[in-house]
Amino acid sequence: MKNRFLILFIITSSLTGFSQHLPMPDELVGKLNKFPTIREFLVNATFDGKVKTDYQIAAYRFTDSVANEPVYVAWSKTSSQQILKLPKGIYWVMDTAQVVLSTPVQYKNVPVTATPVFILKSARQSPVINSIHVEGMPIEPFESNGDLWLSTWADDNNLYSGWGDGPGPLYDAGPKSGVDVGIVKMTGDLPNVNPQTRYREDFNPPLAINDKPSSLIYLDSCLYGQFHSPLGDARIGYLSKSTDYGNHWKRIGYFEENEKQPEGASPWLRKNNSPFRCMFFINMGRNYNLNTDGYVYALGIGTEWHWMELRVFLTRVKKENITDYGKYEYFAGNMKHDQPKWSSQQSMAKPVDGLITFGQGSAIYHPEIKRYLFMTDFDVFDAPNPWGPWTYAGTWTTWMHRPGKIEWQGGYQPGIISKDTGPDYFWFTVAGQNKKPLITYSCNLGKMILNLNH
Repeated sequence: MKNRFLILFIITSSLTGFSQHLPMPDELVGKLNKFPTIREFLVNATFDGKVKTDYQIAAYRFTDSVANEPVYVAWSKTSSQQILKLPKGIYWVMDTAQVVLSTPVQYKNVPVTATPVFILKSARQSPVINSIHVEGMPIEPFESNGDLWLSTWADDNNLYSGWGDGPGPLYDAGPKSGVDVGIVKMTGDLPNVNPQTRYREDFNPPLAINDKPSSLIYLDSCLYGQFHSPLGDARIGYLSKSTDYGNHWKRIGYFEENEKQPEGASPWLRKNNSPFRCMFFINMGRNYNLNTDGYVYALGIGTEWHWMELRVFLTRVKKENITDYGKYEYFAGNMKHDQPKWSSQQSMAKPVDGLITFGQGSAIYHPEIKRYLFMTDFDVFDAPNPWGPWTYAGTWTTWMHRPGKIEWQGGYQPGIISKDTGPDYFWFTVAGQNKKPLITYSCNLGKMILNLNH
């Protein structure tokens, strides 16, 4: 009798709780095969069953095993748009072009058409920032060519920025060859900054050893960078250090693909699907002087772009140990009262709640509003702590035209600048693809206005 009960329990569990054993229905399989860009969103998802909804709508639930929360695929069974109702919350809706269709929508008002969409939970609206917008049009402070202008504010009161895939600043006479990565010093106050090239790496190196900057941080007389190689789906993320304001660099823990991994090497590798191959140091003022707990924090993802897991991870290390990979701690979830849990094992890392991105972003602490900010190609998020809770401040641009809005379409991987923030604004860099309104493939500056709740 005991064995029969155990068998019955196993069968029942496989039908209800252990959703990984549930087969996907034919109509869902057909849609995912027809629209593989939607299937890409399900990289860490397990099928969990059908959503009970209107007969004119097909909606299926999955469980994201990394974030441990439900995600959905849905479409209208008719030629007209339908409204899907989901469990209480706010949601992102993403289309087959892997673009967010709008700002987050309420659970009672999720639009679906005959083309399937991917749906996941959004962060709640910021309690501090009501909305955001960019003031005016792009400013090109100096002639340049390249992208990934991600900066830090050093003790000499200057900005130091990386760039990728281009000649960089074009301020002096003579042709400039393109390089995979360079470092530039920017003097003056924003937006009137002047460039001085500090470092230029390889001229069109082989793709396998191509380098790109992910972020910079200046700390106690040293300039540190987190770089990834190659571009795109990085094989390795690693640290570099400069003691002369970026003129010379020493790689730390880097090794070639065909080389045996040495002791003390970077653990941020494609082979272990590390979500820290592209890492964004959270800059905190000039020479990191706004930090109060002695830690350096960084947000991370696994690829430069096309990060289909979408989730963002967090690591920290004592300032004095920033170049020691073995001393890094990884955010492993929240305990009671949103207190963070940390692990020395990268494999235990969990994403922070509320943040999503398709590609590299940037982060600072904004002293006037006393919030941490994270900026992506589309959105700005804010939080009281690096681990959250992260909330949604607003969408600053899209890849689509929105009636009544003047916006910057086509910007790529913006960099929040920690210098010259104001009571309700910050500056940022961004490169574009020469789309209207014109954002050139160069260093462009923008001023982000934060419409605060009072």
